[in-house]
Amino acid sequence: MVTKSLLLLAALWTTIVNAETMEETIKRNPPRNISISHGSLGEYTLSWEGNCTCTEGIEYQLEYTYLDSKDNEMEMYYLQENQKVLDLELHRGLQARVRLTYGDNPGITSNWTERTFDLSGELFASVDNLICIFYGKLYMNCSWDVTEHASEGAQFNLSYRERNPSEVYNCTDYLVDGGRNIGCVNHKYRLGEATETIICISEVNKKDKLPYCRIVKPGSFYKLDSPMNVTINKSTDEVEWTLPKFGLNIICYNFQLNITNLNDRNSKLENVTTTNHFISRDHTKKYSVHVRVVVNDNCLESSIWSDWSKPLIIDPDGRDMSFPTIVAVVAVILVALVLLLVLVCMKCKLLSKLCQPIPDAEQKFKGLFEECNGDFQKWINKSIQLTNKVEDSSLATAK
Repeated sequence: MVTKSLLLLAALWTTIVNAETMEETIKRNPPRNISISHGSLGEYTLSWEGNCTCTEGIEYQLEYTYLDSKDNEMEMYYLQENQKVLDLELHRGLQARVRLTYGDNPGITSNWTERTFDLSGELFASVDNLICIFYGKLYMNCSWDVTEHASEGAQFNLSYRERNPSEVYNCTDYLVDGGRNIGCVNHKYRLGEATETIICISEVNKKDKLPYCRIVKPGSFYKLDSPMNVTINKSTDEVEWTLPKFGLNIICYNFQLNITNLNDRNSKLENVTTTNHFISRDHTKKYSVHVRVVVNDNCLESSIWSDWSKPLIIDPDGRDMSFPTIVAVVAVILVALVLLLVLVCMKCKLLSKLCQPIPDAEQKFKGLFEECNGDFQKWINKSIQLTNKVEDSSLATAK
């Protein structure tokens, strides 16, 4: 028993002495001289020097963050080697630090060795504000601004890749302004929506300039097609719509409805997670409804909404009229027409013209009725005889 106890005490003492020795060694040999070098498209190697000859249980702890990061969130790695290959958006500037750690005892560390890489914008391709939008799994559109530092003949190309630097893809169709490429349009991209992709703009005629790069997940910049076939059931006020096929489950989508009262132009937005929604409306007023969609954080969490759908116009509800109401309306219309006709006649004096008295034939032709009892033939013969007598009298007088 005594022997075993002595052995345990000896082992414990050895461990304590070794730990103290390791702690002193680590603290005396912090990493030194952090440097960075450029490799392939958007790829950089962070490296440093280390004097510590103690290798068993020793690791390097590397941390870095971008200078323009709002939350100063650190990326962290534990490494056996004194370098790390990284894909970086180096134009944003970089704060890096490294130290030695003892794996069996995280409290045993060296001091941090830090370095800031705040590189001039002139070292990179003369562009800024690189933005890419991905349309489902079909194609992408990218655009960028040319900075004031660009030379007159500066020309730019877009390339992209995933983690493997040997598989680089190039844009095939550019948007050109003033002879310069300022965008990549309708490009069929070949990478996964959930995989980090590094997209870089290189200045063709300035090989010494570093590429301007962004690291994105395509799914975070998805822009879906607009919802289609927006309809409403007027009896229940349920609005429904359909989606183009994207290959995602319905739980992946958030929808937004823009409901506008067209009488007073008041609008409201309503957020839903299904392809139908009951709206509240005044049935005596006219409305328009638009719908748009975005991928939510259940799947990819895009920050870009689709365009609004074509407007659904909802007219005020019609009212059914009873038979007495129809009769009354028709009667009112007829009376109105009669009154209108009378007014027109009075205005144009048509009544006096249309209502002239019928001439009395007995007054105009008294001989016909008083002497011949209305016998027209007898009256004619008598008139002829009378005319002949008058003519004979006229001849006799003339002689």
